[in-house]
Amino acid sequence: MGRPPSPLPPSRPRAHPVLPADDVVRALVQVLGPLVSLLLASGTDYTRLGAELKPLFVEQARLELLRTGKKETDSAISALSGVHRKDVREWRANGLAERIAQEMSVSSQVFARWVQDPQYRDRRKCPKPLPRLGSAPSFETLARSVTTDVHPYTVLTELVRLGLVEVQTVKGREMVVPHREGFVPVPGSREILDLFGANLSDHARAAVGNLLGQRLHLEQSVFAEGITAESVKELGELARRLWAQARAAMIAEATRCYDADRRREGATHRMRFGAYFWSETRAEESTARDNKGQGESIEKP
Repeated sequence: MGRPPSPLPPSRPRAHPVLPADDVVRALVQVLGPLVSLLLASGTDYTRLGAELKPLFVEQARLELLRTGKKETDSAISALSGVHRKDVREWRANGLAERIAQEMSVSSQVFARWVQDPQYRDRRKCPKPLPRLGSAPSFETLARSVTTDVHPYTVLTELVRLGLVEVQTVKGREMVVPHREGFVPVPGSREILDLFGANLSDHARAAVGNLLGQRLHLEQSVFAEGITAESVKELGELARRLWAQARAAMIAEATRCYDADRRREGATHRMRFGAYFWSETRAEESTARDNKGQGESIEKP
């Protein structure tokens, strides 16, 4: 008699609903459009992107197998990801990719404290210009209230490099004047690319988690259609005002939580809270859709 077949693993209830593959791909194509535009603008073509996507598919397939309690063999990873087994073996040989959570930079922490600490804000609750040196409130005392490991001069140099502050001489005294828009790195800088990746990644994680029926996350938006350019401008200004209020409140509470939790066991979690505003004309939207060869009608909400 021949060798009996290997027993099948016990069936497990699915941890999330089965989403139609074609519908998922269709939604992702819509999401990837602006990202492909960014890739092309940076000189990155399909071949380069494909090379980067291959290990990403392997890594995520491994994590999915671990999450569902299955063995992460080369065959299982290959079957789930569609990546050839020899490429999976090469990925293992070069070491498993590890995502390292980056702590908030010192410059970000200093600017956050500047925004939320009443001692360093003006009557409008905006970060106020500070003497560079001297007793509180000064930039020196602000920086030292966040960390004593990094010299205030080093922090100031970084903030100037990022375009977040400038140093002005007022009545013979050096003053550090903050950028009124908050922590907004200069276009094209490494810092703004890091923020871009972190913001979109966490937004996507929240949305995907909701789609898969995991722990519910806040991920909603308000949509309006058939309005004028003047109304768009008005709504855009309202969005900035609302964000400024929410941002200040969240920074204050997040700082309080951090100060209370940083020495406690189990302080290993992180969070991100954000907002966005986008507008375009129907003509631009229709042109983009026609150029894709889609010809589908769009229903009004």
